[in-house]
Order: sequence, then C-alpha cells, then structure tokens
Amino acid sequence: MVRLRTWVEFFLVFGVCLIGCDLPAAEIKDRAEAEGKLMFYASFNAADSKTLTDGFKQLYPKIDATFYRTTDAALMERILTEGRAGQNLWDVAMTTSFYGHNLKKRGLFAAYDSPERKYFREGYKDPQATWTSIYTNYGAFGYNTRNVPKASVPKSYADLLKPEWKGQIGMDSRPYEWFGTMVKAMGDEKGLSFMRELAKQAQLRSGRNLVAQLVAAGEFKGSLTAYSQTFEVLKPAGAPVDWVYLNPVFANIHPTGISAKAPHPNAAKLFVDFVLSKRGQELIRGMNRIPDRIDTPPEQARLMEGIKPAFAPNEVLENFQRYAKMFDEMFGAR
Repeated sequence: MVRLRTWVEFFLVFGVCLIGCDLPAAEIKDRAEAEGKLMFYASFNAADSKTLTDGFKQLYPKIDATFYRTTDAALMERILTEGRAGQNLWDVAMTTSFYGHNLKKRGLFAAYDSPERKYFREGYKDPQATWTSIYTNYGAFGYNTRNVPKASVPKSYADLLKPEWKGQIGMDSRPYEWFGTMVKAMGDEKGLSFMRELAKQAQLRSGRNLVAQLVAAGEFKGSLTAYSQTFEVLKPAGAPVDWVYLNPVFANIHPTGISAKAPHPNAAKLFVDFVLSKRGQELIRGMNRIPDRIDTPPEQARLMEGIKPAFAPNEVLENFQRYAKMFDEMFGAR
C-alpha cells in the first residue's frame, strides 16, 4: 500500500510538471522556428503593429510574423466569429481592458507566465498569468493654454465643479469604462454625486481625439476623458494645449495574451516574451506610448509622475451595460 501510494504521488507530481513546467528557452525557440509563423491581432494602428512584428522578425528571422489590426470591439467580434466557425487563426492578441477581461472570462487566453512579467507591477498583469499589459493610456484633464490662466488650472476633480467651468468641459460621449472606474475609485456615493454635478458642467462629443482637437481650437476650455498622450501629439503642430493629472487617474491598460488554441503556441510565447522585454518596450516607447515595464519609463517623466492609477475593477467590467446606462441617463448621452 505504501509503495502504491508512493508511485501515485510520483506520477501526480510528475504529471503536473509535464503539464505546467515551462520548457527551456532554447527548446521553445527551436519549436517556434519549426512552427515558422505567428499571427498577431492588435487594436492599435497598422504602423505600430508593423513596428512590433518587424522588431520580432529581426530577432527571429525564421519566424514569419504577420498582424491583423482593427478596433478593440471589431477585434473581439472577429475572434468570436472565428471561434464559432472552428477557425483558430490568431496566436497573440492585444486589446483594451474590457475585452481583455472578456477574453479571459471566455477561456480564450492561455496562461503563460513569461519570465519578463517580473518587471511589471500589480494591476498591469493578470494574477493567473493569462495576460500582461504592454502599454497604458492615462486619463488627463487637458486644457487650452490661451483660455485657461495657470492659476485656474484645476488641481482636483472638485475644482471642475466651479462656476467658471460650466459648459466649458468637453467629454467623450461614451466613456463608460472611465465613468465606472472613477465612480468606484471615488467610492460609490461620492463618485455618483460628483458625476451628477459634472454632468451640469460638461458637453459631450463623439470621440476623445475630437474632444482634444476642440480644446485646441478653443471651443472648450478643457476636457476630461482624453489621455495625456492625446494632447502631447497635438503640441508639435503648435496647438495651445497642455494637461494635468487629477488623482485618481484612469488607467486604460492593454492586455496582451496567447490564444488558448494558438496554431503556433511556441512562437506565441516568444512573441509575448519579446513585447514584454526591454527591447520590445523600447519600441513601444518610440511610438509615443507609455510602456508598462518598470525599467522602461516614458520619454517624458511627467507622463508617469504622481500617478495613482485606477484600473477598471471586475465590478465594472462584469456590469458594463449597467454603468453605460447610468452614464447615458446622467449625462443625457444620445
């Protein structure tokens, strides 16, 4: 009986190791090169997608890395449509937090604890290792520097409720994740009270980029739902804009993970290792984005200074439609 139990315990442990233990890096590389292909699904633009796949191919020339890019919502629909058709075409996907949450929930992301994940802070990586964020957009208050004196630049969310800002704050018309995240970060009672008062101050427009451009044009003195980077990209053309962070700061992460049915699983691991590596994160920094790796700060230190990031909690992601309805009713969104 003792001998039988010993053998059972041995096979249980050995079996777990066969399933869960990572292959040596050299063996993963050999297998990846034998697979010879990689398909990356991305929710950022084609130029940036190409930068990442080209950088990967420079490191691993035997692997033909290609990409497909579209919006986060369209990407999710494509993945689900392919799944229903029994087509397993993608290896790695990068999307936004709501869709990353849903890919994990549906079992479409495989767990992979890349050795590079140790360089990423909590909140920027899934505890079960199904995804790691490769860059983050941080919500900022942007303002027109010609129309807003330095003394009037808000220092807190409460400052936005002052009479001088009435009708002068532009907002995206569908910032549902921002809304839910900020309500929870402030505390339900305080957060909802603030949002009701903010609704009296704000005007809605369709899209963060448009709102930022309208601030630059002087139609609004400021805006609340765009990102710091949204305004940074307007500055080189001479736009009279700047921005400040108001804590807590909405952090729109970009979860990146491997398909649970990846056609090229070893190439997928190499690609995830690459985009999480310092080399990959430096490429992302070169796109004027804010990398999430702790030893790869953004070009401008102020893009991360003093931030208390607020990530979309599961309560918001699981009840997305409820928060969307609350926002629409409160702000009169159409």
